[in-house]
Amino acid sequence: MFVHSCGVCRWHMVNLRIIVHGFRRSLASMRVLNVAEKNEAAKNIAVILGRGRATRREGLSKFNKIYEFPMTLNGTNCSFIMTSVSGHLLNYEFSQCFRSWESCNPLTLFDAPVEKKVTLEFEPIRKTLEREVRSCTHLLIWTDCDREGENIGMEVVDVCRRVKASIQIFRARFSEITPSAINRAVNNLTTIDERVSQAVDARQELDLRIGAAFTRFQTLRLRRVFPRALADQLISYGSCQFPTLGFIVERFREVENFVPEPFWKISVEVIRENGEACAVFQWKRGRLFDMACCTAYYEHLLENSMGRIIHVQQKPKSKWRPLPMDTVEMEKLASRKLRLGVKETMHLAESLYTKGYISYPRTETNSFPPDLKLRSLVETQLQDSRWSDFAQRLLSNGPRPRNGKKSDHAHPPIHPLKAGNTLQGNEARLYELITRHFLACLSEDAKGAETTARFLLGAADNISASHLSSDEGEVFEAKGLVIHQRNYLEIYPYESWSEKYMPVFQLGEILKPDKIEMIEGRTTAPSLLTEADLIALMDKYGIGTDATHAEHIETIKKRLYVGLQDSKFLVPSQLGMGLVEGYDSMDLAVAKPSLRAELEIDLKAICEGRKTKEGTFLHSFLYPAFLEVLQSQLSKYKSAFEMVVRKARKLDIAIGKHLSQDVENIPDFTEDFSHRGLGAGSYQKLLCCPSCGKDVIIRQKSSQDSNTTTGSTLSNRMRWFFSCSGFPDCKYAIWLPDSVTASRVIEPSEQGASTSLSAVSCKPDCPTEGKLVALKFRLGTILPNGYMQEDPDMEYVTCLFCDEEFRMAFGVRIATFVDGSGPSSTAGRQPRSVSQRCSAPRQPNPFQQSQNRNFSTFATSTQHPNILVSQQPPRPFFNVPSSSTSFGGVNSSSRENDDSNPIVCSCGIPARLLTVRKDGPNQGKKFYKCGDTSDVCKFFLWQDSSPGSFTSNAITVSADSGLGSNSGEVVCTCGLPAVRRTVNQATSNRGRQFYVCPNSAPGSSDGCRFFQWADNTASNSSIGASFPRQRGSRGGRSFRGGFQSNSSSITAFGDGIGVDWPPPNPVGRGGSRSRGGGGSVRKCSICQLPGHTRNRCPSAL
Repeated sequence: MFVHSCGVCRWHMVNLRIIVHGFRRSLASMRVLNVAEKNEAAKNIAVILGRGRATRREGLSKFNKIYEFPMTLNGTNCSFIMTSVSGHLLNYEFSQCFRSWESCNPLTLFDAPVEKKVTLEFEPIRKTLEREVRSCTHLLIWTDCDREGENIGMEVVDVCRRVKASIQIFRARFSEITPSAINRAVNNLTTIDERVSQAVDARQELDLRIGAAFTRFQTLRLRRVFPRALADQLISYGSCQFPTLGFIVERFREVENFVPEPFWKISVEVIRENGEACAVFQWKRGRLFDMACCTAYYEHLLENSMGRIIHVQQKPKSKWRPLPMDTVEMEKLASRKLRLGVKETMHLAESLYTKGYISYPRTETNSFPPDLKLRSLVETQLQDSRWSDFAQRLLSNGPRPRNGKKSDHAHPPIHPLKAGNTLQGNEARLYELITRHFLACLSEDAKGAETTARFLLGAADNISASHLSSDEGEVFEAKGLVIHQRNYLEIYPYESWSEKYMPVFQLGEILKPDKIEMIEGRTTAPSLLTEADLIALMDKYGIGTDATHAEHIETIKKRLYVGLQDSKFLVPSQLGMGLVEGYDSMDLAVAKPSLRAELEIDLKAICEGRKTKEGTFLHSFLYPAFLEVLQSQLSKYKSAFEMVVRKARKLDIAIGKHLSQDVENIPDFTEDFSHRGLGAGSYQKLLCCPSCGKDVIIRQKSSQDSNTTTGSTLSNRMRWFFSCSGFPDCKYAIWLPDSVTASRVIEPSEQGASTSLSAVSCKPDCPTEGKLVALKFRLGTILPNGYMQEDPDMEYVTCLFCDEEFRMAFGVRIATFVDGSGPSSTAGRQPRSVSQRCSAPRQPNPFQQSQNRNFSTFATSTQHPNILVSQQPPRPFFNVPSSSTSFGGVNSSSRENDDSNPIVCSCGIPARLLTVRKDGPNQGKKFYKCGDTSDVCKFFLWQDSSPGSFTSNAITVSADSGLGSNSGEVVCTCGLPAVRRTVNQATSNRGRQFYVCPNSAPGSSDGCRFFQWADNTASNSSIGASFPRQRGSRGGRSFRGGFQSNSSSITAFGDGIGVDWPPPNPVGRGGSRSRGGGGSVRKCSICQLPGHTRNRCPSAL
C-alpha cells in the first residue's frame, strides 16, 4: 500500500485499513466508476482488467468512451465502469466582472476573487461523470501519479461528490500500464494526496493572477505606445516564461558582446618508431595572452632544446555508463541526439506510455527501486534483433544498474516495457533511445588504460640528469588511451570513447624534440543556447518542473519572443530583448530565476506538509494548506507590479530602442482605468454578498440614460455602484445616486487614523462590519445634511446600511433577506445582518455556475433566502418639512385602505383586490392588481405590505416650502418649473403628455432625471413636486421578474410603484416587457386585437 515519504501516522493507517475492509465487504453489490486521465489510458486499463470482456458504449463526450466489464475482486464479482477525462476538468477563472480587460485596473487582479469551474468544452465530460456516478457506490481514480494527475483526480472527486456525497473514493497508483502494474494497483488501493493537489491549486492560482495582471498591463500599454508594431500583438507574461526568456537573452548578450582575444601557446612534438608514432606534448601553462612573454619562453626553449622524461604513469581508465533516464535527461538527449523539439518529445513519450511501450515519462527519479524486476524487463528485449545479443549477455552477467541520487518517490526512471520493433517514425526513434539507454545503464562501464608522460624542456645545458628538476624548465604533458572493454558502448552509440596511441617512453630518458612551435589562437564566443541547454538551465535553477519545461519553451516561441537559428539555436526577438532589458533597467527580478525558484521550493513544501496556514486569505475555507505560499508569493509579485507601473517609461524606452520606433506619449497608466470598472486600481470590498457569500465590491459603469418614451439621450456619465463579484451568476447590487462622481470604501483602521472620517458610525449588527463609504457629488448637489457640494475634494462619509436619512434622500435601495413565506417589509427597520453568513461562507460549486439570482422573481431554492429590494419610500435629496409632505395623498401612519385612500395602479386606475388560489405558501393571501382587464399594466402589491410600498406617483409640497406655488405648478428636483412634452413615438403612449426637467434637453448632461406623466398630475391637484426617477427604473422600462405561477414565494419592488417605476413583467408567460409609460400589448396577428392569439381568433374559426 502506498505510504507518503514523510510517513503516515498510525491512526490514519488504522482508518485506512477500516475503509479498505469496508470496501471489500461491499463488493457483492458494488458498481465502481473508474476514471483515467485520457481515453487511451482508460481503454488500455479496461482491456487489462476486463481480460477481453469489456464492452464499449458512448459517453456524452465523443472523445471519452465508456468501457464496462465484470471483474472479480478479492473473490467477489462486481461491475466496473471505466471512463476518462481529457486532462484538467476544472480551471481557475476570475469572476465575470474581472474577465474583461477593460473592466478593471490589472492591479486588482492580485486580490480579485477567482473560482474553479468546468470550462464549456468539458461540460459533456462533467455530465457523463454525474450520470454514471449516480448508480455507483465507489469511485476509483486512475489518473497519472504526479502533481497534475493528483489534482485532476481531486477535480473528478469534486464533480462526483456534488452529485453523490456518499460515494467512497479510492486511488490506484501505478507507473506503467502493464498487466502486472495495473493488477498490483487495483489490489493495493490508497487515498488521494490532497497536499499534492493543493500545491497544484496554489500554482494555478498564482499563475492566473500574476500572468493576467502583467499580461494585461504589457499588452494594453505597449499597444498604445507602439501602435504600428504591436497593435495586434498579445504580450503575455508568465512567472516561468520570463525567466526562461531571460536565459536566452543573457546568452545572446554574451555572444553579441563577446570580443575575441588573441592568445599564444607552445607545443612540442616527439616522433618515435621510425616516424610511425608521434607524441604531442601540451604546455602545462596552457596559453598566454601576452605575445612578448610567450615569445621569450619560446626563444628560451629553442636555445635549450634538450629535455628529459620526468614522469611516466599508466593507470586504469573507465568511462561511466549513463544514469537511469529521468524526464529532463530524456528531453536533453532527444534534442541533442535526435534533433526533436521538447514539445514533440513529450508528446511522443506520452503516446508510447499510453500504448504500454514505456513507463510513465514524467519522473524526477534516476535510480531504480529495489523491487523493480529488471531481469524480466531485459528479457522482453530479446525479441528485438537489434540488441537481442547484448540483452542475452546482460542476462548472463546479471543487470547491474548505476543509480543516481534523485527520487520523487512516485515513479521509477523511464524504461521500456515491451518490444517495440513494430513502431515507426519518431516514435520508433524515441523508443530506441529509451531502450538503448536502459540497457546501457544496466551494463558495465567501458574500461581501458591511460598513459601519461611529462617532458621537461628548457633547462640549462651541461646539467647532470640527477640535478635536473621541473623547477628549472617548462613542463609539457602527453596522454594516450587504450580501450580494453567497450561494454555499454556497444549498445549506446550516443557516446564515443576514442583510443589515442602514444609511443613508449622511459622515465629519465633524455631526448630532443623534433618540433617546437608557438601557436597563435583567438578566444571564441560561447554558442547560443539549444533547447537541451535551456532545459538544463531551467532544471538547475528550478524554473518549472520536468512536466512543464516543454510548455514554457513552446509558449515563448508562440509569443514570438524567441526564434530558431539554423533550426537549432534559440535567438531572442527584438520584442523579447526589449522586454527583458526593460525589466532589468527597473532593477526587478521578474525576468530572473530567483522568484520562480522560490515558488517551486514552496510548492514542494506544500507536498511534504511543511507549509501550514498563517493568517487569513480568500480561500481559507477551501485550501488552508497553501495560504502561506499564496500570501507570500502574491505579495512579492504585487510589489514588483507596482514598481513596474511606476517605472513603465523605462520599459517603453527599452522596447522602442529594439523596435527602432518612436515612443508615443500616453497618460499615466493609473489614469487609463480611472473611468473603468474598478477605477481606483484596488480591490475595495464593502461586505459579503447576502445571496452567494462572495465579496460585494465597488465598481463603475458607463451609463447612457435615455428617455425611452421620446428616445432622447439625457446624459452619458459614469455610474458608481456596489456589485457582487459573482456577477452575472449573482445579481446583487446597490446603485449609488447619479450625482456621485467618486466613491471609495473606508476601512475601520482608516477611520481611526482620521477623526474627520469617523463622524458617521455603524451599528453593531451592520453587515459592512464598520466599513464606511466616502462619496463625492457633482457641484451644487444638496446633501442630506443640508449642505451643498461646493468643494470638489469634499467627501460625504456615510454607511449605506445604517444611514436611513441618506438612503431615503437619494432613493438608494438596499437588498435584504425575505423569509420563504413572502416579502418582508423593510420600512422603519434595518436590513438583517449578513456578517454571520460572511464569516463562514459556503464552499462554492467549483464546476458549475451558481444559480442566476434575480431579485424580482420567485425563489425556487431553499438553500438561499430570497432577496427583496427595500420598500422604503424615497425622499428628495433636499430637506422637506415632514408636515408638508404626504405620499400619494395617504398619511404614512395609516395603512387601512378605505374609500378616502384608494389603491391606484401605475396607469391611474383603482386596483382590484384579489386572492391567491394556487396551492403554496401564499395561498389565501390578498394582493392588488391593475383594474384594467387588458393586462397592459403589470401593477402588483400585497395587501399587507408596509406603508412604504404603497403605490404613488408624486409627493405634495405645501406652498410655504418654497418649491412650488399655490397654483399646483409642477417643479422638478432641481427646483425649476418642469416643462411639458408629448410622446411622438408609435407606442401605446403616443400623444400622452409628460413633465421633465427643463435642463434635460437631448444630448445635455445637465439637469436632473425628473419625469412624470401629465395626466397623473392633473388627477391630483394637490401635487406640487414629484419624486426623482428611481434608480434602476431604466426610464420606464420594467425589470425582469414579477409574478410566476409555479413559485413557492413572491418578491416585489416597493419604493412607491408608479408610472416611473412599473412593476415587473411576468416571467415564463412569453409576454413582452413593457417599454415606455404604458408598454405594449400582445395582439392577435389576424385581427390585431388584444386578448387572444391567432389560434383562438374568432375571425379564423
